[in-house]
Amino acid sequence: MNTALNIWRTAAPRTASFRRVSEFERSNSYRLTCIALTLWWIAFLYPLIAAQHVEEDLRSGAEATAQATSEGSLINQVIVLSFAILGGLYLPRALRVLRTRKEVLSPLYLLGAYLLWAAATIFWTDDVTLSIRRLGILILSLIGVLGLGAGFYSQTRERSLTIARHVLYASFIAIVVLLLSRLRDLHFSDLLSPKWMLKDTNTLFYIFPLAYGIISALVLHWSARVKQLASLSLLGIVLLLLKGRTQLATTAAVGLLTLSRLTKPSLMRATCFILGLIFSLQQIDLATGGWTFRYCVSFLAESSSSLLSYLTRGRGLDDLLSLDGRVPLWQALWPYFYEHPFIGHGFGAFWNQNRFYGISLEANWVAPTAHNGFLEEMLGTGVIGLVLFLAFWFCSMRSNLRVARQDKRAGYLVFGWLLLFLFLYSTGGIQLSSFESPTLFSLTALFALLTGPANYSIHPLTDRMTRTGSRSCTTA
Repeated sequence: MNTALNIWRTAAPRTASFRRVSEFERSNSYRLTCIALTLWWIAFLYPLIAAQHVEEDLRSGAEATAQATSEGSLINQVIVLSFAILGGLYLPRALRVLRTRKEVLSPLYLLGAYLLWAAATIFWTDDVTLSIRRLGILILSLIGVLGLGAGFYSQTRERSLTIARHVLYASFIAIVVLLLSRLRDLHFSDLLSPKWMLKDTNTLFYIFPLAYGIISALVLHWSARVKQLASLSLLGIVLLLLKGRTQLATTAAVGLLTLSRLTKPSLMRATCFILGLIFSLQQIDLATGGWTFRYCVSFLAESSSSLLSYLTRGRGLDDLLSLDGRVPLWQALWPYFYEHPFIGHGFGAFWNQNRFYGISLEANWVAPTAHNGFLEEMLGTGVIGLVLFLAFWFCSMRSNLRVARQDKRAGYLVFGWLLLFLFLYSTGGIQLSSFESPTLFSLTALFALLTGPANYSIHPLTDRMTRTGSRSCTTA
């Protein structure tokens, strides 16, 4: 009797906590912030809706890219500032919560060290104005993710899972925007053509939320298989239509690894883990030059010519062997890295107005980024900056694994998102100095997860009573 009474006393404050959290989700503050985030996301997608077709040669494309980088974009600045304002409204509460969580201190110290080093590069940067502007974007982004993650989403019932639900909605909105703005006049025969792809559109802006939405659907609808299958089918089909080959493999790798952690020990779990590991090793190979991938492509070229036409988007074998032009681009960039290997050319300052045309001539195409986040980081802040960034990211992933021992869905969801970011970062156009949805999604979920309740799941019966309280709040 006394034991049961003690357990009830221990669980009572937590059940009351879930009631308070539920009240927040019914508050006007929660509803208005959700509406603001929805409007902000639509505004974030607006440049994609308004994209226009412009025929450019190599010189004009390089000059246009250089000018856009030098002058910036007013609408992008408004979007960044509005995101920081949304997060800033909850920043005071976020800072109070973070001070009480010792497990958050290590990632925060490493993040602070990275910011200090990025700021220090202003003293030797190649372009002071560009470095200051890019550093300002990063600081505003961090204000937004800290405030929303540790201040807003930490008050919801499921914290990081609530973010996953909102990201899933965001991926559906991106699909609607894609259908209305790009696929209205599309014919079925176009989809069957290996040469078809979306023109005049940065498909990565669509691919990123779709990839994160797939991982979200996998975790959120774990016990509702019909919903899970419907969501995964829709998101997967659109991702296939966008022909993001590297991003498809990346999403598959993270999805399979996440699935292996959520599934009970069985043959299926082992199969998912092995396949996920194989896809992950492929991403590591692509990030380090793609030597194994290019060898396999050369070996299979003659026996699978029809399949290769789709994989190369109808542009020939050289497309795969050059990794869509990444190999000549990286060869052109390495000499710039050797000029300042440890300190870099300045945070976000490498791609300045004076470099675009020369590099585009060497690579034979206009590249606004290095298409490899690790090389991009070394060009900007050197090896020191890359080490500090990776230390912060891996420390955060280790913290997620500790949470996953107590809450598998939330812990492995955020771990999967951080791993997905690393894979996309290593082979895509993501930069820490720019405003990208993978950075926002990953860091917001990270801070929401790490500000969860202390000493969660101490006793099995207590944990069961707490989760029951959570479900009762949901049905209310």
